[in-house]
Amino acid sequence: MKRKAQGAIEYLFMIAAALIIILIVVRQLRGRTKSATNTINSTGTELNSTLNQLNQSG
Repeated sequence: MKRKAQGAIEYLFMIAAALIIILIVVRQLRGRTKSATNTINSTGTELNSTLNQLNQSG
């Protein structure tokens, strides 16, 4: 009986560890996605500004 209980507890710990790792990965991906989105938006804004200046001067 003790072996079954120990096996069940180990199994639950493995599932908990896997869930924690998944949560950490998801948080990291969300943070990097936000950073990439901000970079793309600011680059697009700067590009549009530069193109508008070139069109006005030409």
